[in-house]
Amino acid sequence: MLSRCHLFAVGLLGLLAAVASSAGTAAAPDAAGLAHRVRVLAAAEMSGRGNGTAEALAAADTIAAWFADAGLSTVPSREGWFQDFPLPGDEAAGFGRSVLGWLPGMGVLAARIMVIGAHYDHLGVRLADDGETVIGIYHGAEDNASGVSVLVELAGLLAAGPGDERRSCLFVAFAGEEIGLLGSSWLVEHPPWPAGAVDLMMNLDSVGRLRGDRLYVGGLGSSPVLRTLVTDANAGHGLRLEMSDSGWDASDHVPFDSAGIPVLFLFTGPHPQYHSTADRWELVSGEGLARVASYAGDLAAAARLHPGAIPYTAQAELPPRAPAISGRERAWLGTIPDFVEGVDGVRLAGVMPGGPAEESGLQAGDVLVQLGDRTITGLQDLTAALQENGPGLSVDAIVVRGEERLIFMVTLRNRPQ
Repeated sequence: MLSRCHLFAVGLLGLLAAVASSAGTAAAPDAAGLAHRVRVLAAAEMSGRGNGTAEALAAADTIAAWFADAGLSTVPSREGWFQDFPLPGDEAAGFGRSVLGWLPGMGVLAARIMVIGAHYDHLGVRLADDGETVIGIYHGAEDNASGVSVLVELAGLLAAGPGDERRSCLFVAFAGEEIGLLGSSWLVEHPPWPAGAVDLMMNLDSVGRLRGDRLYVGGLGSSPVLRTLVTDANAGHGLRLEMSDSGWDASDHVPFDSAGIPVLFLFTGPHPQYHSTADRWELVSGEGLARVASYAGDLAAAARLHPGAIPYTAQAELPPRAPAISGRERAWLGTIPDFVEGVDGVRLAGVMPGGPAEESGLQAGDVLVQLGDRTITGLQDLTAALQENGPGLSVDAIVVRGEERLIFMVTLRNRPQ
């Protein structure tokens, strides 16, 4: 067990050496370079990149250096790489820090902007009862060092891309996602762009666990242009695209969607290590990251070069989100959702061994249609239900299994650490 201060001090020199060794990795989708960036951000000395901590600020400095190396510049209307915003409560530094990098466009389309983002913050460290001794680190390799690594890779790919007519790109590594989408909300509310200038926001969140060639792409219903762009970009990549008109309401594209900006959300799917100390870099595939980066690069390039408008289509209103709480306090059901579209509810791809869902009798293939007092029509409702019902509460879970409608009593718990 290490004290938090000792952990940061011992690892800082090694972190700076790792940053220096990453120069030049953004030339093309490269498995080793992508995996290296994940290892840097998910290293023990980063202490889980908790919002408002010295380690999070060190991560922001690291990402700014990567942006510069990839060929990005600071945003013309701003000084420096950072956009700071206030944090609620007693967060250590009192402010969060997003990292912004700029890639200018060309021709008439240069006045139009595409935002490409990924959050870099995570849950920090698990402390003993004394409040000082570190007994675990939420490394956040998949969530979301993987997305940041692909974000940096795309910066290099698009910087070297062709086209006399192309949109400008704003690359953003967000802070504050884990505590309520604070960084992305602040950016939308305090934009460095003229009103109406953003045509599209692409969000990369947890993209390092590619399995069975399956990549989830959400948000297609936010513009009639997007389905064709998403499908055509897959030519030659051989990915199994699980496409959804809606986006998930728990990531940084949501404030953009709410502001009338079309969005895309890329995600390689749920896994048992989500928001646990077991989300380590060893479980993230460099080869999988390279495949996601290659596809996302082609998709981003096509959107950047798209000659026409990318009009916004309003989606069905999302249920209100409960106040943000940390992943260590949020109620845990122990289900692995399937992100398939066209299901009235949430189909379960699996249940975690020993979790509340398994113990109550829920099974893979069940469609969850109610949890507690909330009707479940999609993932947004499930997220809200878990925020409304705290750990320790027993609630009814209603599922459809085949032709039957079954009711199970589930006792929610804290997520395993």
